[in-house]
Amino acid sequence: MLNFFRKNPKPIFRFKESENTACITCDHVLTEKMPILYASHSADDGFWQFLCGQDNHSEENSKLISLRQATLIDPSINDLFEMPLGVGAVRESKSEIWKPFRI
Repeated sequence: MLNFFRKNPKPIFRFKESENTACITCDHVLTEKMPILYASHSADDGFWQFLCGQDNHSEENSKLISLRQATLIDPSINDLFEMPLGVGAVRESKSEIWKPFRI
C-alpha cells in the first residue's frame, strides 16, 4: 500500500555551522541559471561563499542566503563541510570533484 502521508526525509546538512549561517552567493546560483563551481571559507571571519565561478561579478550580483538554502540549491556542497578556514575549492562542472586551494 502506498503511504501518501509519509513525510519526506529532511535533506542532508553536514556543516558544523548553524543552518541559518549567512553566506554569499551570486544571482546566477540563486536563480539556478548556473551551478556552484566556486566555494570559499574565509580565514578572516569564517564566511562561506558559493559562486558560479564567473569572473565578471559586480556588487549587484551578490546575494545573501543561509547555509541551509545553499545546500538546498546544491546538496553536493555538503562535500565541503570539513573545508578549513582559508581554503577554497573549484570544479569544472556540478558532476566534477572539488579541487581545493589556499586563499
